[in-house]
Amino acid sequence: MSKVIDFYRYIDSIAPFETQESWDNSGFLVGNGENEVTKVLLALDVTEPVLNEAEKIGAELIISHHPVIFGALKEFHPKNIAFLAAEKGIAIISAHTCLDIANGGVNDCLAAALGLKNVVKVDDGEGLMRMGELETPLEYKEFVKYVAEKLNVGGIKYTPTEKMIKNVAVCGGSGGDLYTAAISAGADAYVTSNIKHNLFIEMRRDKFCVLDAGHFCTENTVIEPLAKKLSENFADTEIVVSEVSEDPALYWAK
Repeated sequence: MSKVIDFYRYIDSIAPFETQESWDNSGFLVGNGENEVTKVLLALDVTEPVLNEAEKIGAELIISHHPVIFGALKEFHPKNIAFLAAEKGIAIISAHTCLDIANGGVNDCLAAALGLKNVVKVDDGEGLMRMGELETPLEYKEFVKYVAEKLNVGGIKYTPTEKMIKNVAVCGGSGGDLYTAAISAGADAYVTSNIKHNLFIEMRRDKFCVLDAGHFCTENTVIEPLAKKLSENFADTEIVVSEVSEDPALYWAK
């Protein structure tokens, strides 16, 4: 029977925790590594609904992308998800920036979700960005619709371009500050999220097409592929993708 520590070691082998950013808190965050695991729940975030789902289905371990403990904890009480998980005996492993940069990690999965071909790493200084080719070039409005459908996005902020879009750079999560690397690499468009207002002004001025497709939707693309890898490597454990993990933002279309 596999133990919690076995899952930690496997994730460390595909997305080494030592490669995480200095400000990050990826790793084995809650629980006892020696506890046996019969069922694992995967989710982008460990929210209270996700924790309740884990308890309901009998999962002894939750594997998340975003760390359940991020900054310093000054209080530890029932309003704290880590406290509740410990109280319920549910372990938590979080793989954040180490999974962003890993081969087969968040950004490779985002490129795959968008159907990009001939995907390569872009030299952005952080090892995050990927770039690939659309099978068929698209006009920017068609591209926005394409991305919205592929990522199941409730809404997208974007800037227009006069170019047909063929080469697409991607960076899941907060990648707005890396847009100059996308331009330098020859991208016709850049898909990321959490783009600041001043960067939209710059990209609109430069007539460069950027899509803010939401933090959740650009990163949630990694969950299903990770579940598949875990299923292949832990035949004695049931791997479940959360049914309640969702984009915390709602979208209004006028």
